[in-house]
Amino acid sequence: MRKTLLLLPLLFSPLSQAMQALDDESLSGVSGRDGISMETTGSGWSASSISYSDDGQSIALKEVSDRPQIAGSKSTTSLDVSNGQLRIEHAAAPQVLNINNVEMAGSSKSFGAFKAFYTLGASLKLKGGGASGVTGFAVDDSRLSLRDVTFYYRDNGLDLIVNGLSFDLYLNNAYVDIVNGGSGQRVQLNLGSTRLVGQLGGLSLDLAHSDPAGVSVTPSTPDTRDPNYLRSLGQIKLDLNLGGSLSIGGGGTSGSGLRILPNVTIANSLFEYKDEGVLRAENFAGVLSSTSGLTLDLEQDGAGSYAKVAFADLRLNATLGGLVIGNTANQKLGSLAIDLNFQDDGARQNWLKLRPGGDPSSGLKGISADLSWNMVNSSVSLTDNGNSMWFSGLRTNGSGLITVDLTKNCAAAGAGCHPSIWGGSDAGNYAGHFDGLRLGLNNVKGSYSFDGLRVGTANAPLQGGTELLVLMEIFPAFDFNLNGQLTIQPGGNAGSGARYNADFFITDSRAAITVDETGKGLWLAGMNYDMHFRNGSLDVTSGSGVGSDKGGVELRKGTYWSKLDVSDVRWGDRATGTSLGRVVLRRYESGSTLTLSSGGAGALCVGAAGTTGAACAANGGRWEDRGNEGVSVKLKNVFVRDSSGNPATSVSTNEKRNQVIWETNRQKDANGKDINGSGSQLVIDNFSTADGDVSNPSKNDYGLQVDLNLDVAPTKVKVKSGANAGQNVTPDPLGFAVNGQIRFKEINVDRLQNVHPTGGATTAMYGIKAQNADIRANLTATPIN
Repeated sequence: MRKTLLLLPLLFSPLSQAMQALDDESLSGVSGRDGISMETTGSGWSASSISYSDDGQSIALKEVSDRPQIAGSKSTTSLDVSNGQLRIEHAAAPQVLNINNVEMAGSSKSFGAFKAFYTLGASLKLKGGGASGVTGFAVDDSRLSLRDVTFYYRDNGLDLIVNGLSFDLYLNNAYVDIVNGGSGQRVQLNLGSTRLVGQLGGLSLDLAHSDPAGVSVTPSTPDTRDPNYLRSLGQIKLDLNLGGSLSIGGGGTSGSGLRILPNVTIANSLFEYKDEGVLRAENFAGVLSSTSGLTLDLEQDGAGSYAKVAFADLRLNATLGGLVIGNTANQKLGSLAIDLNFQDDGARQNWLKLRPGGDPSSGLKGISADLSWNMVNSSVSLTDNGNSMWFSGLRTNGSGLITVDLTKNCAAAGAGCHPSIWGGSDAGNYAGHFDGLRLGLNNVKGSYSFDGLRVGTANAPLQGGTELLVLMEIFPAFDFNLNGQLTIQPGGNAGSGARYNADFFITDSRAAITVDETGKGLWLAGMNYDMHFRNGSLDVTSGSGVGSDKGGVELRKGTYWSKLDVSDVRWGDRATGTSLGRVVLRRYESGSTLTLSSGGAGALCVGAAGTTGAACAANGGRWEDRGNEGVSVKLKNVFVRDSSGNPATSVSTNEKRNQVIWETNRQKDANGKDINGSGSQLVIDNFSTADGDVSNPSKNDYGLQVDLNLDVAPTKVKVKSGANAGQNVTPDPLGFAVNGQIRFKEINVDRLQNVHPTGGATTAMYGIKAQNADIRANLTATPIN
């Protein structure tokens, strides 16, 4: 009888699926002293609904089941007591978990469906007494493993597929306790010295399912597939050493719910993303912590039910040390660190409201997220050969709606195709959504800014230099109102990576070209900015390793066109500063790229030419060695000529055209506001690049190339005034050093137009051409003391 009672608790263990009855003869062989071994078989379990309720709201998992992948397969579990520890060994048969729908009460929409193939294993050593040694329990020399995972998220019959996922969690000196705190009792896991080793083999999409129920989908016998479903976003490997604690308790922001208090540390860890090249941090460390915790509540408003994740404070600190980008033989970047601090401040709060259903034009499934964020007193820093630089005083806040859907292009027709709310001049080729994972941006209003650069120490004097990043359209300050969409497909320009199509619409916004700590500077006010990307890609390439081709993170813009319309270029205050007039910039590009790689300028000659220190000095220059770390940026813009023609007495309004307009002396409306298009204009019209090949005049591969080497390095600075005027500052001050080169073979401008408010447009110059430019510059921004 005692033997029978001993086995009863195991009937309800999540490790067991089903147990076969044992006869008396079999039971007589069971010995508690020698432990217990079980072998289980069964058909698994299923439930029509599993729901969770919180303050009158509920979320439900519909038609849930967990079954063996192969009927009749066996799982084994053994329990033993040795040296005061309960030892559990578990090896499960491969399983398949299916959730047919995730719904919220009162909504006709859903979050979609989930399916996972996996194998679970465990080797646990437990003993009584938690961190206090009295209550709770301790976990030592233990392992949890999840292997051979293939995960499907299904949205309107289309699948996002996670392939080759696995991890092993090694637990040492870990404790589980029930503790008391300001928010009541909670379960706390002290991680001790925990190690997580994991990998993600690939992330892909299947946009051609013919099996909406999903019953025939298995890794070995797939149903109808998208031809590109094996293309991947790339591989990720992790080897993390974890410490700190993680607590879970009841009670959300108000009423029922959950509260999670993280205080997790990461030290001496490895992160690697692999495409054709690598993005690897050989010494990854950080902290994720919150004093008040993250809360989860189910709530309802006028738009329906939602799950709300909120955090009044959250700190994310991470350092990517020994960072290599591109080729494994590349010099290192040094280390890149972020310190992000989210903090509620009145109406500026941090929360995420997850709702069932994505974009209204994308069917009834998907995910919507109302979000609000407020980040304060944060920074991003770069350490290069032991010298550090901080983008200091980073702050941002805002709110908006983001939607996530799997979509198909209506031009290709078929199930899952939905009409689009976005149009444009290429509507004939874009009758609906693009194929892929679609991120929708709806009325995302916010701002960001940072105080400036600090070089040497985190509290060094603020200095300029951020203006040098405007070439990459990173503004020192930006107030924005953003709408649009980004649709991603796995597989880059070559191999793994990502392809994308995007439309972004920035309206009634402000951006700074240069700004000081009082907010005064050169501002682009009344900005409207439309950007369109077609068939772009994002890859990590290895490069050829020859010369400056070091590979790296490569962004290909594909076919790109945009219109930047700035109502007022203001000098001084962003709202009331003196207006320099209106500026319009249209761009039309094809084949443009941006590549970011590790390794900066290295040794170079400043102020002259020379490949050695002696040659540099002989030519009147100064030899500087900026070390073997840093960042290199390569920009290539290929501007395409618009062949639609040049109207004789007017300015072309063709959307796909390269054009600069400067307008002044505009008329004003009844409210005193300038009327765009009513003033005098100077127009640089239809400019383009070319290779200058006489035998092939239309060849346009070289474009306009900008190479930037970014380092943190000491430089020579002279005293401007006083008794020591003209002498070098000692020691050499650190600065943000930028070595740049601009090159092009040929730039053509169809015409230069003058536009009079009443007389119309006339061509002042026609057929402008510039050839074979190679401009080099070296700038180092240091504090003004």
